[in-house]
Amino acid sequence: MKFRSDNGNVIVEFIGVTVALLIPISIVASASLTIAQSYLATDVAARNGSRAFVISNNDATANNDARSAANLSMQEHKALDENFSVSTACSKNPCLTPGGFVTVTVSRQIDLNLPINLGSRSVLVSAQHTAIVDELRSP
Repeated sequence: MKFRSDNGNVIVEFIGVTVALLIPISIVASASLTIAQSYLATDVAARNGSRAFVISNNDATANNDARSAANLSMQEHKALDENFSVSTACSKNPCLTPGGFVTVTVSRQIDLNLPINLGSRSVLVSAQHTAIVDELRSP
């Protein structure tokens, strides 16, 4: 019984296995990085929005200040798009009552570049931050 030579087959098998493993891993890693970057952007935007809200002069401009601060934060992280929303909730009425809590929630819908057979192609990333209105603030 004679054995044939397998010269060159190891390289072909190595390339085949490498391509078969690296392509899916790189697709999933890219999607994971997109989600992580978007979460960081929404977290910073929520924090800056709540801080801007509680230092505003009055309730009428506070929502606009929070939205503007969140927009700037999202723009700095290159995450500003039409799938972005900002909402606020207050523990007291009016919102800027000293000692009250203001929660700003920032949400963003992310479209992932995944093949159809890997499941959901969009993810909702949401972050919230609560800030307290200064006790020494004059009403």
